[in-house]
Amino acid sequence: MSEPLYDITDDVKRQVLDATDLVSLIGATTSLKKTGASWKGLCPFHGEKTPSFHVHPQRGFYYCFGCGAKGDAITFVREAERLEFPEAVAYLARLANITLPQRKRTGTRAERGKDLRATEALLAAATFFRDTLKTHREALRVLTARHIEPAEAALFGFGAAPDSWDALKAALSPVYPEEVLLEAGLLQKHPDTGRVYDRFRNRLMIEIKDARGELLGFGARALHPDDQPKYLNSPESARFTKGKLLYGLDRAKETIRKTNEVILCEGYFDRIAFEKAGLGNAVASMGTALTTNQAELLSRQAATVVVAYDGDRAGQAASWKAFGLLLGKGAAVRHLALPDGLDPDSFLEQRGPEALRAEVENAPPLLPALLRGLPAAGSDPTARAAAITEAAGILRQAVDPVLRFELLSGLARGAGVPGAVVGLEEGKKRPRPRVVETGGAERLPETEEKVLRILVEEWPASADITKSLPAELFSHPNARDIFSAIKGLADSPGATLDFSSLESHLEGGGGHVLARLLLQASQESEDPGIPVYGTGGSSGGGPASGPGSEGEFIGSTGKAGPVRGLGRLHRPLLHLRIRQLETNREALQSLLVAAGAARDGTALSRMYVEKQKLSAEITKLQADLRRHE
Repeated sequence: MSEPLYDITDDVKRQVLDATDLVSLIGATTSLKKTGASWKGLCPFHGEKTPSFHVHPQRGFYYCFGCGAKGDAITFVREAERLEFPEAVAYLARLANITLPQRKRTGTRAERGKDLRATEALLAAATFFRDTLKTHREALRVLTARHIEPAEAALFGFGAAPDSWDALKAALSPVYPEEVLLEAGLLQKHPDTGRVYDRFRNRLMIEIKDARGELLGFGARALHPDDQPKYLNSPESARFTKGKLLYGLDRAKETIRKTNEVILCEGYFDRIAFEKAGLGNAVASMGTALTTNQAELLSRQAATVVVAYDGDRAGQAASWKAFGLLLGKGAAVRHLALPDGLDPDSFLEQRGPEALRAEVENAPPLLPALLRGLPAAGSDPTARAAAITEAAGILRQAVDPVLRFELLSGLARGAGVPGAVVGLEEGKKRPRPRVVETGGAERLPETEEKVLRILVEEWPASADITKSLPAELFSHPNARDIFSAIKGLADSPGATLDFSSLESHLEGGGGHVLARLLLQASQESEDPGIPVYGTGGSSGGGPASGPGSEGEFIGSTGKAGPVRGLGRLHRPLLHLRIRQLETNREALQSLLVAAGAARDGTALSRMYVEKQKLSAEITKLQADLRRHE
């Protein structure tokens, strides 16, 4: 049955996250060992020998210092299981025995009930087809010729439709009304006579499921040449849309996750051939016309797609069409072109599993594959020009501008044509690379990072202080964004400060910086009596004094010594406030020069007084800083 439409509010999301044991969830995928407040292990998202993957259950997040993978429990399930957001939340809710609120669904109760009954009818039909296969000689003969044993047939979803106009109808009608069986695509009505009969007759049946293993429809292969079409599918509907599905994804999903690579082939038997050869990460597009929806689905499954359509002319033409779709979705592409025009199933039968694995291993990247497919120089100019133009059109669909430039440049060099021929502008500089997040989170200015780390570590005691601090104290964009996110939570009484609640307010590399901050425990110790910025009361002034201050220091002992808690903020905040005032003074000096050049005596006098006040405040803060060093 299809996943219901859930009403996932922020409160519902928080309830699910709070009920999830993050260590147990991730520990089922990779071994974790406790180290202080966090847990550490090998990253499940990239190969590594030295553990750099950390799980912090109290803050509700994970972070890998090697590849930069980060997120909360929902993010982990989305990445590990390749689920969309609502599905991931529903998955965790089921584990925690939480019932998610559902949105009001469109349609009447009767219509929703009919949809449910149609889903149940599909499952009943699958059982009927599997039982029929046991005695269907022609269907079994086809499977035997493909070296698929009866026990394997059930694993791959095979069945058989009897050579009858109403066998399925007779078997299911006592339980399911005719309109339900029509809705499920199991029966069809003659447009002229109105007669209702079985849609699938004397065919080898194949169950088609989505990534979660839910049965959505059937593919059916003719057993006699006279029966057309050779392949007949369930009718297109809201439930079953062939162009949005990939056969075998439910079985391939786990291997795809481990390898981060998916093999794309044409048909059911090709996909099975790869799995029988030990390549379980294969899926089939159920034909050579890869759709945009299928390309999108593939790109979400893995970083690399190996296009392995048949080796004949039609298959190779389809491969070229698939290249552009996949490249446009951000996938890296390799091309498997089997020799002698063979399809994967035939190749496996003739040359064995080891040879097929070797072919996949040696499948070239996209650019060499395209160059290999170009007609040789000196051949028919029209055909060669068309092929170069088509290859350039494929490569221009690369999303990343640097990758697009490199691919087109390589095509021009390999084809021996000027760059302008493939769409490169002459004299145009190499494009700058896009800023991408990497495993090494960007470093913040040391003092800014220290302030943020203390605010996070001392939450919720730091909430009041956070509200009094100006964001202008932070010069680095990521530091300013993280502080603003923390300050936003401080304005909400009782708000939980964790990775999930903060990251939703961050852009760019802020999430990586935040994850690292949350993991790093403070190494410094200072005296708890040292004054703290932002809680009213003062002893001898502080960063809050003077124009533009938003808080004061309290509790100063005037003595250097070990401090803990919020007292650790005093010195780093002094440094930031001094830097802010010095920046303001430098800006004021520029205005003074301009006013002097304009001979504006009134402005000069006013700005000179302001500069003196700034200098005096800086001197006072520097003296305070020296007392506590």
